Amino acid sequence: MVNKNQLFKKVWTFVVIAIFLLPSSNLLAEISAVELLSSLSQKDRMSNATGYKISFVMLSKANQSDPNQGMVFQDCEATWTKEGSFAMKIVSRYEKDIPVFVPRESRRYKSFEYDHDGNLVLWRSSQKSILSAPDRDEIIEVLKGFRIAPNGEILNMNDHTRLYRWPIGSRNSMYQFKQFQLATGRSFSGYVGTVMSIKSLLSGLTKVTSQGSYGLSLQGGWELTLDPNSGWLVREAIFTMKGMDRPTIVATSSGVIEKDGIMLAKCGNVKFSNVLELSVEVAEISNVVGPNKLYEEVLSRLNSPLPPRSEIIDFRGEKPTITTVK
Repeated sequence: MVNKNQLFKKVWTFVVIAIFLLPSSNLLAEISAVELLSSLSQKDRMSNATGYKISFVMLSKANQSDPNQGMVFQDCEATWTKEGSFAMKIVSRYEKDIPVFVPRESRRYKSFEYDHDGNLVLWRSSQKSILSAPDRDEIIEVLKGFRIAPNGEILNMNDHTRLYRWPIGSRNSMYQFKQFQLATGRSFSGYVGTVMSIKSLLSGLTKVTSQGSYGLSLQGGWELTLDPNSGWLVREAIFTMKGMDRPTIVATSSGVIEKDGIMLAKCGNVKFSNVLELSVEVAEISNVVGPNKLYEEVLSRLNSPLPPRSEIIDFRGEKPTITTVK
């Protein structure tokens, strides 16, 4: 009888432990799709709050098709104003100050990227000023040109300025900030459509599958792994385009940085098929006290006269147009 009682106690102890350690959909109340999307949307709005500046670094290959050129570090600052305007500044630093020559037969570059003497002609982004406002959507970019001889000699270098204009309200100028948001676990509420399933994982995370999109043209499905204990940050996101058998976008994030209700992942990575892969690390979220100097700097840059021979690439009409400043 004693042995039976001891056995009963052991079995009961095991059952109790299992209840706490092995939660299932029957034991834990799952969050509903409506509640989940509401939480994601609320957190995304807070991460775009006015009165703050976010400083971060983006790291990627200097040339996505050529590892010979090393990496580029982009020092970024972004801010929102109470009027609904977005401003961002990017300054690029390159692992290799001088690009290296790569022969034509490597097939890493197009034929038009070599001049008639066989020199490699490369352009590098030096800095960008980005503005998305109620009355304009623009980027001004300064490019540094390199003409590299087969012996590695730099034959000439010159700067070139380009101004990009998009239709008002398109937010196309914000594409790099959108990449940053994906890498830091935010902005997904705008991409998630019909939720297909929600599952609590043993790790405490929540896995969600849904129909959805990325941008206006890419339709497909999302698999999101969210952290309910860290403001519903997306720790892993996989987007597969409709009709494809491999992911189009894969994003992962880790860590947390928070200030006054704004919560982002500290670090992250996002890969767009074989086109682009970048890493992000948030340096600081800071209050804007007094005038928004970052916004004023970006606005002043875009309102300044363009240097001679600058290009204006305008996407606001039926067809893009390119004009050169005299």
